[in-house]
Amino acid sequence: MELAVSATTPGLSVPDLAGLCEFAEELGYRQAWEAEVAGPDPFVLATAIAARTKRMEVGVAAIPVYTRSPTALATAALSVSNVMGGRTFRLGLGSSSEVIVSQWHGLEWGNHLQRVTETVEAIRSILNGVNEYVGETVATRRFRAAIAAQGPIEIWVAGLRPRMLAVAGAVADGVCLNLMPPRVVRQQLAAVAEGATQNGRPAPKGVMARLQVMVTDDPAPVRQMLRSDFLGPYLAQPVYNRFLAWMGYEEEAAAIADAWSRRDREGLVASISDRVVDDLALIGNRAAVRGKLDEFAAAGVTVAAISVLSGDAVEDTLRSLAP
Repeated sequence: MELAVSATTPGLSVPDLAGLCEFAEELGYRQAWEAEVAGPDPFVLATAIAARTKRMEVGVAAIPVYTRSPTALATAALSVSNVMGGRTFRLGLGSSSEVIVSQWHGLEWGNHLQRVTETVEAIRSILNGVNEYVGETVATRRFRAAIAAQGPIEIWVAGLRPRMLAVAGAVADGVCLNLMPPRVVRQQLAAVAEGATQNGRPAPKGVMARLQVMVTDDPAPVRQMLRSDFLGPYLAQPVYNRFLAWMGYEEEAAAIADAWSRRDREGLVASISDRVVDDLALIGNRAAVRGKLDEFAAAGVTVAAISVLSGDAVEDTLRSLAP
């Protein structure tokens, strides 16, 4: 399993994150994975990372398929490829969440499986020089890109539960995972394989998991920080709350949803048990974190993107786990 840097540490600017990737490359990390939530634009950040590094490949996981058209996504990916000097760019796509799509962007959120499938197909058509794709949820006509890729562009799909993971198996070059223990990865990859088989293709070889990591000899304050600053807001959202219940944490999921509905932030944070935190994050000394990374590798993860939420600890953690 390859270790990558997750260029997602909150509070860091585009130059800061690009510099972090430069630092990680010097330590031996060969991939950087970004996200698109409320931080930097992923294509701007990818360009900055490409400019600051020499060999590092870049991926983004995941861009909502609702907020940009396939034409815009394809031309953005081609533009990044133009500055990467032949290195691979991995474009990760997903359905995102109702909060991001409907509330932040004011767009209609629905028909997720078909929208993701058709967006992948439409982008791939554009990258292959086909000037028309017409689906039920997206379409592009009479468009031909005026620039060409300068290196490989792969299209990956982010998924949590079996139906979207089957879409990844059916159409994607790789699959992106988030917030799950190693035991669940095996279930997820079985769904990916089933989707691939049903569409007469081999399962994607690439499996990227973004992992929340902190190398520390004092786990208790890190657990509390994760509860309040990260896991609480994530696990309260319906998409991730359902995912939490599906993974077997029904009691915690129900308590989190109840606290969220009552706007009880303290109750929300208290509802996230140590069991959930320790299953969804890698916290402890170097040996403990390395052991958990080995579990993810055994489960089928091929790239672990090391995400460190604290800017004060990110360099030390990356240095401690350096390939």
